[in-house]
Amino acid sequence: MLRALVWGTAFLLASAGSALAQLQKVNCQTQGPQLYLDQNNRNDYQSSMDSNGCRYSFYSIGNNGRISLVLEKAVVMKQPENGELRQDGEFSFFYKPRPGFKGGDSFVIYVCGNDRNHAGCARLNYQATIR
Repeated sequence: MLRALVWGTAFLLASAGSALAQLQKVNCQTQGPQLYLDQNNRNDYQSSMDSNGCRYSFYSIGNNGRISLVLEKAVVMKQPENGELRQDGEFSFFYKPRPGFKGGDSFVIYVCGNDRNHAGCARLNYQATIR
């Protein structure tokens, strides 16, 4: 009986953690094109979030056992006017709106690396809507 209670409690905690993780994802949604560094282009992204902000992380990716995107650097190119964008890892950023701010904000992240055996960079323009 005690074993069943322990398993039931563990399942309940795991379920609550999963529901919380899903809730956090809903509070921060970003849409935009796939990133191709070898085209040296500008990409526009739309982010919608609540007052808790949003995390943006970039990763090297592989395809069929081969790495097709290798990141070399990522920096803030333009800070937002109505919040703070901080780099909290080599390829990870966190945007937090100013307390009480609702509306639109924008910022730019610049990412460089190798994509399909060609070096390049991309300017990532983010239009953020804070609900």
